[in-house]
Amino acid sequence: MPTDRAGLLAWAQRWSVSPAAVEAVLDRITAGPAVPPFTGMADGVRRELVRLPLAALSQLRDLTDTTPVAHRDRSAVPGRAPAAAWSVLDAVDQAVCVADVRAPDQPIVYVNPAFTRTTGYTEDEVLGRNCRFLHEGLLDPSADADLEALGTSSAEVAAAVQRIRDLLAAGEAGEVVLVNRRADGRLFVNELALSPVAGADGAPLHYVAVQRDMTPYATVRRARAALADELDQTARAVQASLVPSALPALPGWRVATGYQPATRADGRRGAVSGDFFDVFAGPAGAGGAWYVVIGDVSGRGPRAAASTSALRWALRGAATTHGEPAALLTAAAGAVHEALEDRFATVAALTLPVEEPDGRPGGASGGPAAVVLALAGHPQPVLLPARGAPRLVGRPGTLLGPFAEVEVSQVEVELGSGDQLVLYTDGVTEATDRSGRQLEEQGLLDVLAGLDEHDRTRPDAAQRTVAAVTAAVTEHVAGGPVDDLTLLVVARPAP
Repeated sequence: MPTDRAGLLAWAQRWSVSPAAVEAVLDRITAGPAVPPFTGMADGVRRELVRLPLAALSQLRDLTDTTPVAHRDRSAVPGRAPAAAWSVLDAVDQAVCVADVRAPDQPIVYVNPAFTRTTGYTEDEVLGRNCRFLHEGLLDPSADADLEALGTSSAEVAAAVQRIRDLLAAGEAGEVVLVNRRADGRLFVNELALSPVAGADGAPLHYVAVQRDMTPYATVRRARAALADELDQTARAVQASLVPSALPALPGWRVATGYQPATRADGRRGAVSGDFFDVFAGPAGAGGAWYVVIGDVSGRGPRAAASTSALRWALRGAATTHGEPAALLTAAAGAVHEALEDRFATVAALTLPVEEPDGRPGGASGGPAAVVLALAGHPQPVLLPARGAPRLVGRPGTLLGPFAEVEVSQVEVELGSGDQLVLYTDGVTEATDRSGRQLEEQGLLDVLAGLDEHDRTRPDAAQRTVAAVTAAVTEHVAGGPVDDLTLLVVARPAP
């Protein structure tokens, strides 16, 4: 890089800085201090000067290392780098400071006006000092109460300081974010971009730190995190309201459920889902039958929760007058057609004959019992016998929502001693691995077929089935995102 006036003029044009702007700077240098203030300089000149990229500092090292030349005032400013080139940085809006890494304690030898505006420290207060004063006291755990407001801790500040030391020791460039303290004691989040400037021997002579006050962004992020946490808690409360807190005891049956909310690619849980399940009594005089339902409303979030709640209570309301699953789903379809708006829902409903105290059919003896199953667009459940291969059961029907009238048929499924009926939402069969392959119905059948026949008849067989399917889905996705996954297993216990 040239150091004479003519050479500097030609060099500056590489950065689209006009000769007039460079002349204005050089004239001020000749007439005034080594590093002239830029207050009062024409706005057009200032706008041109800030085009010089900070990467150009490496090309300016000759000016910082050599004896002052003709275009530089020969008077010295104590403690300040004797370089006219630094004057360009006075016009930069971002805070900049330069440390002499070869001098004892690596003192600051230059700060620009933006540094003073950002930190509140004047040039006279910082030149000749190590920059550690900016984080003084913030490495002690006693500062954690203040640091917590910015979403960090003394341990994180200490780690950032060590990162700076490592970069300086290695002579490398890098970025570090840490909390600093202004002159008035207020804390701010400082994003540092550190760049070494080599001396004549190729080793770092100075380190340039470009600082950006990230406090507003950190405050917004923390507020957003707090809001997200509040919304998550609200979502969990809403989700809990969509399913019964406890299932009623049904003599002669074991019922187990499992629910896993969706996860995103980053592993975080998703918003409120549309999955739900419920167990409630059928109409009086229906032979002691109880309804078991599982469903899935499209979408997530508050609207999905509202739609799910409307559907759940429509099913419960219809159950007071409809004793068969097909009639229940048909009645609910008309009731929620407008409530679901542009959403749709799939539901599986079945009735369980339950022994009443007077010993009516379907008792707790563990003998065969017939359940009646109807599907409104829902995946077919799996009949898992105590012995033998599992198989899909039920007849597909019209999903709910788009149509006020739907076509739903029902089938009777006999469950013998030790048999199970596995109901699930599409989060199970549509679980996708990293190659894009879904588990599908066959994958679910394979998982269930692999269950030991001895375990199928244990008292906790239903819970074991839920755990096995959940584990299989987790293994299949191998850490990838998972959709809402809901399982409901009805088991006819062995005597």
